[in-house]
Amino acid sequence: MQIARLFSLVALVLLLISCGADFDDTVDVNELVSSGWEKYAVGEFDEALNLFNQAILADNQSSDAQIGIGWSFFGKQKAQSAINEFEKALVLKSDATDAYVGLSGAYLAVENYKSAIENAQAALDLQPDYTFVHNPLITSRNLHLVIAKSYYFLGNLEQSLDSIRTIDESMEVEKSNLESELPKILEKLTQNLAQGMTNE
Repeated sequence: MQIARLFSLVALVLLLISCGADFDDTVDVNELVSSGWEKYAVGEFDEALNLFNQAILADNQSSDAQIGIGWSFFGKQKAQSAINEFEKALVLKSDATDAYVGLSGAYLAVENYKSAIENAQAALDLQPDYTFVHNPLITSRNLHLVIAKSYYFLGNLEQSLDSIRTIDESMEVEKSNLESELPKILEKLTQNLAQGMTNE
Protein backbone atom coordinates (compact mmCIF):
# COMPACT_ATOMS: atom_id res chain seq x y z
CA MET A 1 0.00 0.00 0.00
CA GLN A 2 2.80 2.39 0.87
CA ILE A 3 4.46 1.75 -2.51
CA ALA A 4 1.17 2.37 -4.31
CA ARG A 5 0.68 5.62 -2.42
CA LEU A 6 4.23 6.64 -3.23
CA PHE A 7 3.67 6.07 -6.96
CA SER A 8 0.40 8.03 -6.78
CA LEU A 9 2.16 10.93 -5.07
CA VAL A 10 4.94 10.95 -7.68
CA ALA A 11 2.37 10.89 -10.48
CA LEU A 12 0.51 13.81 -8.90
CA VAL A 13 3.70 15.84 -8.54
CA LEU A 14 4.63 15.16 -12.19
CA LEU A 15 1.14 16.20 -13.29
CA LEU A 16 1.35 19.47 -11.36
CA ILE A 17 4.81 20.17 -12.79
CA SER A 18 3.51 19.47 -16.28
CA CYS A 19 0.54 21.81 -15.81
CA GLY A 20 2.82 24.46 -14.44
CA ALA A 21 5.06 24.20 -17.50
CA ASP A 22 2.09 24.58 -19.80
CA PHE A 23 1.00 27.68 -17.93
CA ASP A 24 4.45 29.21 -18.23
CA ASP A 25 4.48 28.51 -21.98
CA THR A 26 1.14 30.23 -22.62
CA VAL A 27 1.22 31.97 -25.99
CA ASP A 28 1.07 35.76 -25.86
CA VAL A 29 -1.41 36.45 -28.66
CA ASN A 30 -0.94 40.22 -28.51
CA GLU A 31 2.81 39.81 -28.87
CA LEU A 32 2.38 37.51 -31.89
CA VAL A 33 -0.02 39.97 -33.54
CA SER A 34 2.29 42.90 -32.82
CA SER A 35 5.25 41.03 -34.31
CA GLY A 36 3.12 40.09 -37.30
CA TRP A 37 2.34 43.72 -38.04
CA GLU A 38 6.02 44.61 -37.70
CA LYS A 39 6.83 42.03 -40.37
CA TYR A 40 3.98 43.28 -42.54
CA ALA A 41 5.22 46.86 -42.30
CA VAL A 42 8.59 45.91 -43.81
CA GLY A 43 7.09 43.74 -46.54
CA GLU A 44 7.93 40.36 -45.01
CA PHE A 45 4.49 38.95 -45.74
CA ASP A 46 5.30 35.24 -45.35
CA GLU A 47 6.77 35.85 -41.91
CA ALA A 48 3.79 38.02 -41.02
CA LEU A 49 1.39 35.27 -42.12
CA ASN A 50 3.19 32.75 -39.94
CA LEU A 51 2.90 34.97 -36.87
CA PHE A 52 -0.75 35.87 -37.48
CA ASN A 53 -1.62 32.21 -38.03
CA GLN A 54 0.08 31.30 -34.74
CA ALA A 55 -2.03 33.95 -33.04
CA ILE A 56 -5.23 32.55 -34.56
CA LEU A 57 -4.31 29.05 -33.41
CA ALA A 58 -3.93 30.40 -29.90
CA ASP A 59 -7.07 32.55 -30.06
CA ASN A 60 -9.48 31.98 -32.93
CA GLN A 61 -11.46 35.07 -31.88
CA SER A 62 -8.59 37.49 -32.55
CA SER A 63 -10.00 39.79 -35.22
CA ASP A 64 -6.73 41.74 -35.42
CA ALA A 65 -4.82 38.56 -36.28
CA GLN A 66 -7.46 37.63 -38.85
CA ILE A 67 -7.22 41.10 -40.43
CA GLY A 68 -3.44 40.71 -40.46
CA ILE A 69 -3.76 37.46 -42.41
CA GLY A 70 -5.95 39.25 -44.95
CA TRP A 71 -3.53 42.14 -45.41
CA SER A 72 -0.58 39.76 -45.67
CA PHE A 73 -2.27 37.84 -48.47
CA PHE A 74 -3.11 41.15 -50.14
CA GLY A 75 0.55 42.14 -49.86
CA LYS A 76 1.44 38.86 -51.59
CA GLN A 77 -1.01 39.84 -54.37
CA LYS A 78 -3.30 36.93 -53.56
CA ALA A 79 -6.53 38.90 -53.73
CA GLN A 80 -9.02 36.03 -53.46
CA SER A 81 -7.27 34.59 -50.41
CA ALA A 82 -7.28 38.09 -48.91
CA ILE A 83 -11.02 38.38 -49.54
CA ASN A 84 -11.67 35.08 -47.76
CA GLU A 85 -9.68 36.18 -44.71
CA PHE A 86 -11.16 39.68 -44.52
CA GLU A 87 -14.66 38.16 -44.62
CA LYS A 88 -13.72 35.94 -41.66
CA ALA A 89 -12.49 39.03 -39.81
CA LEU A 90 -15.84 40.75 -40.29
CA VAL A 91 -17.59 37.74 -38.77
CA LEU A 92 -15.45 38.29 -35.68
CA LYS A 93 -15.81 42.09 -35.71
CA SER A 94 -18.50 43.58 -37.94
CA ASP A 95 -17.16 47.15 -37.68
CA ALA A 96 -13.54 46.33 -38.53
CA THR A 97 -12.72 49.25 -40.82
CA ASP A 98 -9.34 47.79 -41.82
CA ALA A 99 -11.11 44.68 -43.13
CA TYR A 100 -13.51 46.75 -45.26
CA VAL A 101 -10.57 48.72 -46.65
CA GLY A 102 -8.72 45.54 -47.53
CA LEU A 103 -11.83 44.07 -49.13
CA SER A 104 -12.34 47.15 -51.29
CA GLY A 105 -8.86 46.82 -52.79
CA ALA A 106 -9.04 43.05 -53.13
CA TYR A 107 -12.44 43.16 -54.86
CA LEU A 108 -11.12 45.80 -57.25
CA ALA A 109 -8.20 43.49 -58.03
CA VAL A 110 -10.55 40.61 -58.94
CA GLU A 111 -12.78 42.99 -60.94
CA ASN A 112 -15.79 42.71 -58.65
CA TYR A 113 -16.47 46.41 -58.89
CA LYS A 114 -19.82 46.54 -57.11
CA SER A 115 -18.34 44.83 -54.04
CA ALA A 116 -15.31 47.12 -54.20
CA ILE A 117 -17.59 50.16 -54.02
CA GLU A 118 -19.74 48.69 -51.24
CA ASN A 119 -16.74 47.90 -49.02
CA ALA A 120 -14.95 51.18 -49.70
CA GLN A 121 -18.14 53.05 -48.80
CA ALA A 122 -18.61 50.93 -45.67
CA ALA A 123 -15.10 51.90 -44.56
CA LEU A 124 -15.75 55.58 -45.26
CA ASP A 125 -19.04 55.44 -43.36
CA LEU A 126 -17.16 54.11 -40.34
CA GLN A 127 -14.14 56.43 -40.68
CA PRO A 128 -14.50 59.29 -43.17
CA ASP A 129 -10.91 60.40 -42.51
CA TYR A 130 -9.47 56.87 -42.51
CA THR A 131 -5.76 56.20 -42.18
CA PHE A 132 -4.37 52.66 -41.97
CA VAL A 133 -2.30 52.57 -38.81
CA HIS A 134 0.03 49.89 -40.22
CA ASN A 135 0.68 51.93 -43.36
CA PRO A 136 -0.31 55.59 -42.82
CA LEU A 137 -0.06 56.26 -46.55
CA ILE A 138 -3.21 54.21 -47.13
CA THR A 139 -5.96 56.71 -46.45
CA SER A 140 -9.48 57.71 -47.39
CA ARG A 141 -8.04 59.06 -50.65
CA ASN A 142 -7.28 55.48 -51.69
CA LEU A 143 -10.85 54.49 -50.88
CA HIS A 144 -12.26 57.28 -53.04
CA LEU A 145 -9.93 56.18 -55.85
CA VAL A 146 -11.20 52.59 -55.55
CA ILE A 147 -14.75 53.94 -55.87
CA ALA A 148 -13.83 56.16 -58.83
CA LYS A 149 -12.12 53.32 -60.68
CA SER A 150 -14.94 50.91 -59.97
CA TYR A 151 -17.60 53.31 -61.26
CA TYR A 152 -15.48 53.90 -64.36
CA PHE A 153 -15.20 50.18 -65.11
CA LEU A 154 -18.95 49.83 -64.52
CA GLY A 155 -19.53 52.54 -67.10
CA ASN A 156 -20.82 55.12 -64.60
CA LEU A 157 -18.56 57.93 -65.77
CA GLU A 158 -20.23 60.83 -63.97
CA GLN A 159 -20.19 58.98 -60.65
CA SER A 160 -16.55 58.18 -61.25
CA LEU A 161 -15.85 61.89 -61.75
CA ASP A 162 -17.75 62.73 -58.54
CA SER A 163 -15.44 60.40 -56.61
CA ILE A 164 -12.39 61.89 -58.30
CA ARG A 165 -13.49 65.34 -57.17
CA THR A 166 -13.54 64.06 -53.61
CA ILE A 167 -9.81 63.54 -54.04
CA ASP A 168 -9.18 66.69 -56.09
CA GLU A 169 -11.91 69.33 -55.87
CA SER A 170 -10.32 71.36 -58.66
CA MET A 171 -10.82 68.61 -61.21
CA GLU A 172 -12.93 69.83 -64.13
CA VAL A 173 -13.76 67.74 -67.19
CA GLU A 174 -16.30 68.42 -69.90
CA LYS A 175 -18.99 65.75 -69.91
CA SER A 176 -18.43 65.27 -73.61
CA ASN A 177 -14.80 64.36 -72.89
CA LEU A 178 -15.36 62.04 -69.93
CA GLU A 179 -14.81 58.82 -71.85
CA SER A 180 -11.43 59.90 -73.20
CA GLU A 181 -10.20 61.93 -70.21
CA LEU A 182 -11.18 59.77 -67.21
CA PRO A 183 -8.68 56.96 -67.91
CA LYS A 184 -5.84 59.52 -67.98
CA ILE A 185 -7.01 61.16 -64.77
CA LEU A 186 -7.42 57.85 -62.96
CA GLU A 187 -3.98 56.72 -64.09
CA LYS A 188 -2.42 59.98 -62.88
CA LEU A 189 -4.11 59.73 -59.48
CA THR A 190 -3.04 56.10 -59.16
CA GLN A 191 0.56 57.01 -59.93
CA ASN A 192 0.51 59.91 -57.47
CA LEU A 193 -0.82 57.73 -54.65
CA ALA A 194 1.55 54.90 -55.50
CA GLN A 195 4.49 57.30 -55.56
CA GLY A 196 3.52 58.60 -52.15
CA MET A 197 3.35 55.06 -50.81
CA THR A 198 6.87 54.26 -52.02
CA ASN A 199 8.41 57.52 -50.78
CA GLU A 200 8.03 56.96 -47.06
